Amino acid sequence: MGLFSKFLSENKEAQNALNKLRNFADQALKNAADQQNNASQPQQQGYNQPAYNQQPQQTWAPAEPAPSGWSWGETMPEEENQFSFNGRYNQYFETVFREAFPEYGLNVEQPRGRDCTIFTFTQGGRVALIVEVMSQSSSAQALRRNCRANGTPYLRFYHNHEGWWNTRSYVVTRVRNALAG
Repeated sequence: MGLFSKFLSENKEAQNALNKLRNFADQALKNAADQQNNASQPQQQGYNQPAYNQQPQQTWAPAEPAPSGWSWGETMPEEENQFSFNGRYNQYFETVFREAFPEYGLNVEQPRGRDCTIFTFTQGGRVALIVEVMSQSSSAQALRRNCRANGTPYLRFYHNHEGWWNTRSYVVTRVRNALAG
């Protein structure tokens, strides 16, 4: 870990500022990609699935981030995460979702020909949230766009983004915020 990383890990204000900057940059990149995809792809009709939630909010971060960050960094966190779990990424997310949200029905779908898993949370006969866990190299936007158009909450996680660990608390907090949404 370099000197700059050590400074950030020991300076809470600098860490918070860096987190805000990363969130801003991530949102700007996603907005640009959405605009490009919306301009180049025709809208699909008849897909009746969930809505879209905005970029993660500052409330997702714990009060005191771990030295490498909450769910990101060069060092694997001690907290259970996707890479310390004994199984594939889709098994990890399914286990976390079933244990943390037993009050919701959970449908798991793995679309043919895509490196992703789609989790649909239901309650009382309605779709409460759709979570798409996919490769960072995927440019698929149809599900996100359809969720946005239909007002269904939507979240996306990447299962192979270098430096992102998808710790249990990070995943649970994002899903809980989206379900409360």
